[in-house]
Amino acid sequence: MNDPHRVKLVLFSDTFPFGMGESFLADEIPYLAKAFHRITVFPLYRPEGRKRKLPENVDVATPLLPCDHKDAVQLTKQGLLNTAPFFFAAKEFFRALLGFGIKLEVKPGVKASPVHKKAHIGQRLRIFFNYFLMLRTILGRKKLMEELVRECSFADKIYFYWGDKSAMLIPFLKKLIAPNVETMPMFCVRFHGSDLYEGAKGYLPFRKQIFSSTDYAIPVSYNGMNYIKHNYNPCPKIMEVWHLGSFHHDENFANLSPEQTSPRTFSIVSCANVNPLKRVDMTVKALHLLSIDKEAAVKIRNRGFDKITYTHIGGGKKLPAVREMAEEMNSARKEIETKFIFNGSMTHTQIMDFYKENGADLFVLASKSEGIPVSIMEAMSFGIPVIATNVGGVSELFRNCPVGYIIDADLTAEDLKNQILEYILLPENIHSQMKRNCYENWKEEWDAQTNYTRFAEELLGV
Repeated sequence: MNDPHRVKLVLFSDTFPFGMGESFLADEIPYLAKAFHRITVFPLYRPEGRKRKLPENVDVATPLLPCDHKDAVQLTKQGLLNTAPFFFAAKEFFRALLGFGIKLEVKPGVKASPVHKKAHIGQRLRIFFNYFLMLRTILGRKKLMEELVRECSFADKIYFYWGDKSAMLIPFLKKLIAPNVETMPMFCVRFHGSDLYEGAKGYLPFRKQIFSSTDYAIPVSYNGMNYIKHNYNPCPKIMEVWHLGSFHHDENFANLSPEQTSPRTFSIVSCANVNPLKRVDMTVKALHLLSIDKEAAVKIRNRGFDKITYTHIGGGKKLPAVREMAEEMNSARKEIETKFIFNGSMTHTQIMDFYKENGADLFVLASKSEGIPVSIMEAMSFGIPVIATNVGGVSELFRNCPVGYIIDADLTAEDLKNQILEYILLPENIHSQMKRNCYENWKEEWDAQTNYTRFAEELLGV
């Protein structure tokens, strides 16, 4: 602790260390705590739920917002009834209103659709006002801003874990800190998926201000880095990819015998929040189509399986509707028994225990948009092959050896059904090899202990 190179870090999160979210940041914080002498965390807001245990040298400061950023009534009241400036957002308002300059994620050789077809003006304006009111609420809280300036003035690095909400403060903080310091702290921002790709929501506010004032951009995928370089000018001064990771929880998975008593169950799992972007409903539809396909059922039985189970881990507003849809499909006549299980929200520890105790034959992700999913890394660490859509940085998880199938994002439920069937029908030795490949791929590229140790050292020394 007496090392003069172990300096102070100010970290901005969404809710961490409160509640169940940001489990990846919870994994990363012990490594940051080893590298830096002191860490001060500013959550965006405090949700209901417990406070996580933190290393001794990590302090939690005042949340930036006095309410949930989705609480429209409170946010409107707080965001309008203060003395913070208005006019800084004029250009951004017209960008939202007219849809100009919004950067969509476009595949090579595919012409982009006009932005107004991608995001309705009402949706853009709702997003704009939500972010604008968030920012004015924070800027209008005098004591909070004094605390922010004080903590950031003594920091060596200021690290925003997400590239949207709290990161809107960067240009304001730089102006306020400048008179207090001889050397400006370095402003570092991680960029994942929904906080980076405008196509995910149709629009993200204040992109130019965030990218032009960020000193060190940290996209979690090469796809994300290329997206920033291609779409934003000026880019951050320094930009480098640092992957996330997951921890290994099952040393003996590779020793599990691939031969099981026949007939047997083929188990499929997915893990995501149930919302339109994740398309959990598509996986349910695909498996329903598989269950009523007589020819496919014969092939699956000949392969040695007499039942398919699908377990989804994750909650969300759309979960009741998807569960109801699955129940309706269960009433249809099936050629092969198919069971749908929805576990709802689970803690990170519970998810890892589920994999350790139950395993799975296949992990499916049918998202429209992603950064680089840690859920896939976690599945691979347990030797579970993957079928996933080619969005964001997903392809980077497949680059070393065969670990499953990466498929086009513009797929139908029938396409996904056929891909799942193709995997089920692979010979047993191919299944076994893919399971080993998954573990080796995870060990080489996605081990959190390795990735977070290196990243903390990089953040300290950059």
